[in-house]
Amino acid sequence: MNIVKVSDLNQIVSFIQTSSNEFASYIYKLSIPQEDVELLLTSTLKFPGVFCLLEDNEIKSLLTAIKYDDNKFKVVGPYVGENFNFKLEHFDDLFTALRKSLPNETIFNFSYDECSQDSKTLMKHLGANYNFTDYYLNAYSTLNKSGSEQNIIEYQPVFQRPFSRLHEQTFKHNVLTPRQIVESLDNNNRLFLFVSEGLLKGYLYLQVSPTQSIGEIRYFSSHSDYRLKGIAFDLLSFAINFAFNHYSLNKVYFKIRSKNATLVERFNELGFEIETEFKKYKFEALHARL
Repeated sequence: MNIVKVSDLNQIVSFIQTSSNEFASYIYKLSIPQEDVELLLTSTLKFPGVFCLLEDNEIKSLLTAIKYDDNKFKVVGPYVGENFNFKLEHFDDLFTALRKSLPNETIFNFSYDECSQDSKTLMKHLGANYNFTDYYLNAYSTLNKSGSEQNIIEYQPVFQRPFSRLHEQTFKHNVLTPRQIVESLDNNNRLFLFVSEGLLKGYLYLQVSPTQSIGEIRYFSSHSDYRLKGIAFDLLSFAINFAFNHYSLNKVYFKIRSKNATLVERFNELGFEIETEFKKYKFEALHARL
């Protein structure tokens, strides 16, 4: 068996559609419409490439990566063919080929669905470090009122600068800009601000899809000077109650990124349910054992 950079997009897409994702990192990157999958793979074909384990010119396993910053990549795969006995040495061969095609200082990120995948086998073997967990939480009805509703208002232009600073400090990669958020505001896109003593102390951006009967809390944050004061919880309960009271929705969901299981338990106590959780790992090529 050989490791080969395959350039046939149709062959790659066909393999992924019929393969197992049991060991695959960032599976949700390819859980999108086929047209978008093809656009994404076309980009990775150019750089850094799609690395395949071939036997008799047939793909048995596949690994690639998505660049998101200088020398930083999200590893997608390995996808494994049906009835193929995938072993750790196969992963070693694929990942080593990917790693050697990039600078030594490259950082590789992995993401696994803790509810349905085995992340420990490959990550322990590789020596990757646990980084954090992304939790996706749902609310299906209104919550208890926070008691701080008098501090929460819809966006006003006078708070444009502090909102922009807070958003840019909180979210760094692949996000809407403050300007894009403000320009999107309408009946289905709402920006709530937590204002106290004339200061912006937190914000929350709610997007509603009436056709899907779903609301998403896409961004929310509180200022670092006012953390641990319950501002984020106040914003969440306000926005969720607003959403269910003003729209016909089945659920409102959001994502939090945390290493703190106690914090997640607090969300459960407030009435949220964990739908999925993605464990994130980081591997720095400079510290490679392979």
